Amino acid sequence: MFYLVILVILIILFKLNFAKIKGAVGESYVKNKLEKLEPDNYTVFNDLYVPTKEGTTQVDHIVTAPYGVFVIETKHYDGWIFGSENQRYWTQVIYKRKEKIFNPIWQNGGHIQALSDYLNLDKSEFHSIIAFSGQSTFKFKEPFKQATVIHFNQLINTIRRQTNRRLNDIELHAINKKIEQLAITDKKQLKQVKKEHLKLVKEKKTNKNKTSSTKKGTVQQSARNTKRVSSKVHNIQSTSQTNGSDSISKTCPKCGEDMVEKRGKYGRFLGCKNYPSCKYTVKSS
Repeated sequence: MFYLVILVILIILFKLNFAKIKGAVGESYVKNKLEKLEPDNYTVFNDLYVPTKEGTTQVDHIVTAPYGVFVIETKHYDGWIFGSENQRYWTQVIYKRKEKIFNPIWQNGGHIQALSDYLNLDKSEFHSIIAFSGQSTFKFKEPFKQATVIHFNQLINTIRRQTNRRLNDIELHAINKKIEQLAITDKKQLKQVKKEHLKLVKEKKTNKNKTSSTKKGTVQQSARNTKRVSSKVHNIQSTSQTNGSDSISKTCPKCGEDMVEKRGKYGRFLGCKNYPSCKYTVKSS
């Protein structure tokens, strides 16, 4: 009897965490796939939390190359997948059961917007890729323009198919340097960032379900929580760097060199240390 109770508990726990397990398996599978890309041309980043105005957004995989920045959203789903580029929700059908899926193209579009702001890089330099597991069957009626929707086994060839050089070595170095600042290698710090991120996501969902009579108060509270969470994540990411004194604002987005404070005709400003080879400047706060 005792073992039967334990078995029932384990089955319940497995079912409750099945989606998380599938997601983790999918991301791990894609991570291993991406390692097959040539390191001389491609740099791979996994599981990053990119700062946004509202807190953070989690990105599954980023691949940088002279051919652009590839932002990959993984979906470990079974069954038939229906949807279009302009639909807010897609549909997953397994036998007679239907489930709604938030449009992954829109989801990845949010990731690209956050990265575009963070890297100070035009969105035209990004490639959006939505990668589904092989257990899914696509039932799309129209082709997509904003993203490439594929299965896991098509991922490497999809990336390699892009051969038009968009970024020079200096730009690529600067991009990689800034993305590296988001990488958290310490497991405790990463766990804390994930906790804060999920807390913010949960708060957003809760606030959406509030009635209009309480909306004003919850929005104000959400704004305070967002500011707090964003600050915590930023502090954690900063301490995870070996170069702890560097900040994003003191790194030149054009060439990756340090920015130094200078005095000019119109007051103080930050100028690239690589001047006159690089003439990037920004007003000093």
